[in-house]
Amino acid sequence: MKYTTLAFLLSLTLGGLAAPVFAAEDNNTAPAITASQLQTIHWQSVQAGENAEFDMNASGQNLSLNQISGKVLALQLPADHGTLTLRLRSLIDGKQVFSPNVLVLDQQQQPAAFYSSNQFSYQPASLLTGDRLEGTLKLSPAPGQKSIYLLIYTTPQDVAQHTTLEGAVKAYAKATGNQPPNIPDPVAQHSVQGHLSLKITTERNNDAVTIGSNHSGIAAASPVATPATQEITAPAVTGLLPETENHFNLQIRQAVKNSDMARALTLVGEAERLGSGTARTTFINSVQPRK
Repeated sequence: MKYTTLAFLLSLTLGGLAAPVFAAEDNNTAPAITASQLQTIHWQSVQAGENAEFDMNASGQNLSLNQISGKVLALQLPADHGTLTLRLRSLIDGKQVFSPNVLVLDQQQQPAAFYSSNQFSYQPASLLTGDRLEGTLKLSPAPGQKSIYLLIYTTPQDVAQHTTLEGAVKAYAKATGNQPPNIPDPVAQHSVQGHLSLKITTERNNDAVTIGSNHSGIAAASPVATPATQEITAPAVTGLLPETENHFNLQIRQAVKNSDMARALTLVGEAERLGSGTARTTFINSVQPRK
């Protein structure tokens, strides 16, 4: 299959925080997959509003290409519900992680967008989610399409690398105003196996990559703001409900009790972003030595 150059921009969010608009990567850096190879793939359907979980060993399929290591995950997404916001997470488990690359194809299974593993950043554990690689894509299927497709895979280059994790000892030292010790950070080796989650939400707007076209053989780009003109505003901070704030504080105390300072600090940051006024005090009181 011959890859064509498309002019489009990507609105990309990492770790839940607004980021500048990035230019999409060149499709020619993605694997050159023939039409006959794509026809041998079984595409698993994922619906809008779904939060799907995948084990690469169980859900993946074999695709014989030198540019791909291990199995690929082939997904079919609805294209007639407006803009799709896709949050892809690869969970770090047992000091190993699957480093994803994502190739997006339109309804005719023509390559329309490519996102390498570099676009998925490390995020430390939060209240409900462990350490992971994470990225959020916004795609806007062109009118007239019923489905678009995602091919998720890793490469030999990815497998040869690792992700540096947040060290609990160093995080604790920084939080308490002390000099971090000169010790190695923990790492997660990249692997051909792993556990992925994909959450799909829909909305009606134009701030996304246009996938495919309602004209045969032509792919168009939706109008989006450029990095120079796009205005990014921080979400408004509102106060937490008492029961939610109490739950955060309980989890912070438990993390400190378990000597899991990285998790405790993550919980403090997450609670304060949601408007907590007691999370930091709870953490400080929990780590101070009792007299």
